[in-house]
Amino acid sequence: MGLQDETAFITGAGQGLGRATAVHLSRLGMSVVLNGRRRNRLEEVAGIIEAEGGRCLIAAGDISDPRQVAEGVQLTLETFGSLEVLVNNAAVIGPPRTLEDADPAAWKQAMDINVNGAFYCCREALPVMIRQGRGRIINLISGLASMAYPRFCSYCASKAALLQMTRCLAEEFQDKPVQIMALDPGVMDTEMQAEIRSLDEEKLGPLHKDFLDMKKKDRLRSPQEAAEMIAALAERDRSKDSGRSFAVGDLIGVKARHINPAGSDN
Repeated sequence: MGLQDETAFITGAGQGLGRATAVHLSRLGMSVVLNGRRRNRLEEVAGIIEAEGGRCLIAAGDISDPRQVAEGVQLTLETFGSLEVLVNNAAVIGPPRTLEDADPAAWKQAMDINVNGAFYCCREALPVMIRQGRGRIINLISGLASMAYPRFCSYCASKAALLQMTRCLAEEFQDKPVQIMALDPGVMDTEMQAEIRSLDEEKLGPLHKDFLDMKKKDRLRSPQEAAEMIAALAERDRSKDSGRSFAVGDLIGVKARHINPAGSDN
């Protein structure tokens, strides 16, 4: 089943993987809804899409606020009439500190955005998708959902929670025409990675050199590669996929048709 004329709601669409995904899905014929907290970033992405003749809508807002999420989904339906794909991409690092030094407010913000925000988006989107008879939710997780990584406890815990939420929702809605999936995009060359590298060694400890080496040794994936995988998952319509966790390499066999339909995103 193709993506032409369907609508995707993408959180964290102003930069990194969210930006790459929005542009890529637009090039595949989808209407895309750009969600994020920084309107100026969203306007830049909208400019790229509109210059190529694509259809997009800016739904700026904070997904940690359920009212703003509800308003964004309602605006989506008023503008495009449907919502077939939800990409829960928005995330923050959280406090990169040992537990006793972690700022409780920063910890709470990480959970509010990385976990609760995805929950609010799912809660609004699922009833719409069920009424339509078709829907796919793609939750962006991380290898850290199953790895113990010191000083990144809040991020690890939030991604583990999102993975388990994916599995639980798949069970709850197994008799409905929706698929709820998780995707680990790998370590990407994004603004988040640049933010981590900018932290001083005192904050990051011995991990600081690891992150610098990943960039120096060209071990970071391009967001475009992960965007192609999101498109591949969005196009699939298989009940057995619901609840599954995918890594980028798992979908290599279906990748070719999604690569750069209209050139580079850079």
